[in-house]
Amino acid sequence: MRRRMTPPASIGFLLLPGYAMMSLASAIEPLRAANQLGPRPLYRLDFLAAESGFVASSVGGGFNCAALREAAADLDLLFVVAGGNPMLHDDPALIHGLRNLDRRGVRLGGISGGAAVLARHGLMEGRRFTVHWLHIEELQELAPGLLIERALYVIDRDRYTCAGGVAGRSPHRSSLRRSHP
Repeated sequence: MRRRMTPPASIGFLLLPGYAMMSLASAIEPLRAANQLGPRPLYRLDFLAAESGFVASSVGGGFNCAALREAAADLDLLFVVAGGNPMLHDDPALIHGLRNLDRRGVRLGGISGGAAVLARHGLMEGRRFTVHWLHIEELQELAPGLLIERALYVIDRDRYTCAGGVAGRSPHRSSLRRSHP
């Protein structure tokens, strides 16, 4: 009897101009390593943006991205990756695209300020989430009922969020050890 090969999980990263490279790298590097070390690729990574083309991070480096409207039909999970002040981000076409993905059942997530973009546009209502600490007060003022947690990462049903920096990396035992002065 022949086993069916499960296709790689399709994970999209929606990059907003000025995103933090460290936050993105901490999320994608463990996935890349898993693909390299595993017997077959486990993850397909798609880099997306509002429009196709190069999207620069806060340090100028970046990725060539496909337009969000061209996201693969089999996308399993999409992370919005934002730096700077995501509260100023207001692209109706992009938000429409995120809502369409949500209606299709694609799981959504936010890295660093990405969760602020989702929350600001009603895509985190009724779900616990975390966001970079710089945006917590402004989000609470905007919508006091949001279920914001001060944590490195939070998973609530179909929403995956992390506060940014190295929070997206896989936890290791060494990171759980207590340091003594």
